[in-house]
Amino acid sequence: MESFGAYLKSLREERGISLDEIAQKTKIAYSNLDFLEQDRFDLLPPRVFVKGFVRSYAKELGVESDEVIHRFEDFIKDGEVPDYEVEEHPVFQQYPPVRSFIGSTIFTTVLTAAGVLALAILLLTGVTRLFVWNNKAGVSRPTVTTVAPAEPAAVASGTAREDPTARTAFSEPPRTQAGRKILEIKAKANAWIRVQPDNGPAEELLMRPNDVQIFTAKEGFQIQTGNAGGIRLRFDGREYPLLGKDNQSLSLSLP
Repeated sequence: MESFGAYLKSLREERGISLDEIAQKTKIAYSNLDFLEQDRFDLLPPRVFVKGFVRSYAKELGVESDEVIHRFEDFIKDGEVPDYEVEEHPVFQQYPPVRSFIGSTIFTTVLTAAGVLALAILLLTGVTRLFVWNNKAGVSRPTVTTVAPAEPAAVASGTAREDPTARTAFSEPPRTQAGRKILEIKAKANAWIRVQPDNGPAEELLMRPNDVQIFTAKEGFQIQTGNAGGIRLRFDGREYPLLGKDNQSLSLSLP
């Protein structure tokens, strides 16, 4: 059957609308729309997001979105997109319930009983220690001493070693802008991201190694990624450690 990307492109060209116009109105990254028209589903986010792209695309063209979605589903069923039907995003994938001993009533009862017993032992031990401690003569209570962290001067003189894990992943110093929060994202590997500043429109991007994207907001951001181990974040001058593992899906809010 006709390529789905070619079908979308023909609809757009019939109406004299450019891909840039659709990208600006839908807030979908130009690269994702271009991949969609080229049938490059291997470079696009999971199918649940692609269906959202298709629906927004059709809406901007003034075409019945359900009809376009139906054609998209038929294109997948006809085998034009190998293995695409089963390649779902981990967050949205559903599995049938599995019955096991862990989910049984017996396991729940045993676990509850063990918890109650452990709590009783803990309380009994604590009361006993307190009673014995208060009745010991001539023994003073221990004191706690707070040790301050090493001063910057001590680090410079060599008395304290620098933590290798504290080294920044960014080559540039933190950016600042009066009255705005700055989010900097650097890709260590190919990664799809979706960033929504405050309550405004979201932007979706496909980042490649060493790409750096900068976003601003008044308060904060909602972030989604399909490769938590492939990006590093610096928000409001503070750099965050690795968010997760390679190809792990993640959603988070800043601050």
